Amino acid sequence: MNTLRWGLLTGTVLASAAFTVSASATTISSTFLFSDQTTNQIVLSVDRNGDGDMNDPGETSSFFDSGNLSGLGGASGNVFSISQSKTNKTVLIGEGDTDSVYRLSDTNADGDANDADEAHVWFSGSANAEGFRLNTPNGIAEGPDGAVYIVEADTTGVSTGDWVYRTVDLNGDGDANDAGEATKWLSLTGLNSASSPFEIRFDGNAAYIMDTAGTTPDVIYRAVDTNGDNVIGAGEVVKFATEGQAFGANFDFAMDTYKGGLLTWQWLASSGVSAVYSLHDLNGNGIIDQASEVVQAWSTALLSTPYSFLAGFGLSVNQQTGEVLITSNASGAGGDWIIRLLDLDGDGTFFGTDEWSFVLDRLDQGTYPDRPRNVSFYDAPEVSPVPVPAALPLLASGLLGLGVLARRRKQNAA
Repeated sequence: MNTLRWGLLTGTVLASAAFTVSASATTISSTFLFSDQTTNQIVLSVDRNGDGDMNDPGETSSFFDSGNLSGLGGASGNVFSISQSKTNKTVLIGEGDTDSVYRLSDTNADGDANDADEAHVWFSGSANAEGFRLNTPNGIAEGPDGAVYIVEADTTGVSTGDWVYRTVDLNGDGDANDAGEATKWLSLTGLNSASSPFEIRFDGNAAYIMDTAGTTPDVIYRAVDTNGDNVIGAGEVVKFATEGQAFGANFDFAMDTYKGGLLTWQWLASSGVSAVYSLHDLNGNGIIDQASEVVQAWSTALLSTPYSFLAGFGLSVNQQTGEVLITSNASGAGGDWIIRLLDLDGDGTFFGTDEWSFVLDRLDQGTYPDRPRNVSFYDAPEVSPVPVPAALPLLASGLLGLGVLARRRKQNAA
């Protein structure tokens, strides 16, 4: 099979496999990406045979790694955050070793962003014209205005404040490093001097920011730019939920929007059991302030030997299918997994039969995941059909005519 044809077939498989449903509703499997900390790459997972998991041969492959032909060898070493643009399908990753956000595009639809010119720097903590630091790019989200919002958390040695930056490409050169393209949208340190922010997600115009807040209780902020000045002022942000005051809910690094509310994934638990919590503002006052607004939706108490859990850094929701992915980052195969949750009975939790499963685990797959950090559902680019040149039918007709003419000459000569 020639290279062109194989590339087209591969791209077609990826596009069609982006959402696969077999005979059972429990085997819905959407394509996803995750950052793998041990192998230093972004891995693509596709359920090619429709069995509901990505543990089979050929279902995991490198989407982006240090061997990329764009010359960005250090861009995949320590990826904290992954997010895909809804408008152009660009994948944005925040990398902690280079203190940069990169933009990845599978322009030839071959299933990776490792080819030349498929990866670019979007925002650099050392090269942006505004001089903004990017010590730890912990969260990335595209806002309803098309801007890319980046959560920056400072470090002990570099105390530059914790911010949410708003970044846009004003001059069309493919990055947000030029003058005026990055602005300070929200000061987290201004809200809490002990701030240590992580994830950011948008639900309409409302941004939710997870803040582990150092020695103070963890909090989830809700911010809305009501006056449209592209800055969040004091009256435009509230504590949506506060750990210890949220009726048993615990949250640390990972969250996503879910059916008008939020799902959170606990990093570690002193009890040895970590949980997914559902937070919904039922009374519409903008905060979580009553017990009915908090539901424990899943728990690691369901795991059995040889599976275990250590640290949960990633949670992603497929807003179309209702699927939820959560990660476990450990040093042993039994604790390295990605679990898919799906609420089949509509009760708002994932404890029911077939409502949770190991969509990818190292015990079964053999190699992946190996310390998965973040995870994101991925909408693969579609492959445009190759147009048939207008002259091709005429050429075929001409060749056929020549064949008929040759046969007639032979008959006449006989």
